[in-house]
Amino acid sequence: MKMYSLVVLVALVACAQGYSSGAPESACEDMIPRHPVPPQKSKAPYTITTNTKVVKAGSPLEVVISGKGASDTIRGLLLQARVGDKPVGTFTIPPNEPFQLLNCGTAGNSVTHTKHDAKLDKQTVSFTWTPPADLNDEIKFRATIALNGAVFWVGVESAPIKVTN
Repeated sequence: MKMYSLVVLVALVACAQGYSSGAPESACEDMIPRHPVPPQKSKAPYTITTNTKVVKAGSPLEVVISGKGASDTIRGLLLQARVGDKPVGTFTIPPNEPFQLLNCGTAGNSVTHTKHDAKLDKQTVSFTWTPPADLNDEIKFRATIALNGAVFWVGVESAPIKVTN
């Protein structure tokens, strides 16, 4: 029995550390991290805002994710712009940030974290998102945000943004 418990403990630790270098492509659709704990049920202490509520197709806009308090930092992230459940557009990441692009069906349509020290956790992060040149629809930014490997929220959304041709 002790050997079984040790194997289970090692497996849980491996799962918790398994995606410390970013979300796996298997999380693209449901945005649920493959952590060995469930997401938080409480309201997320984060907001997703943009610098505009209407954007022309093909024109970039800034997306900002902020913790509501000083202790609400961001260690892990999966961010997408979605029309319904489909990720659209492409992100640009500022240089020297602990984030990377993820291919969720199209190169660069999602942002996730890279492995980093806790000292690099941030209360506010920003990215540039560019909608497809032919998009004429409403999008919402949707994110999974992790305070750490055991505390995370799935389905944090922005207000709707209208993309026009």
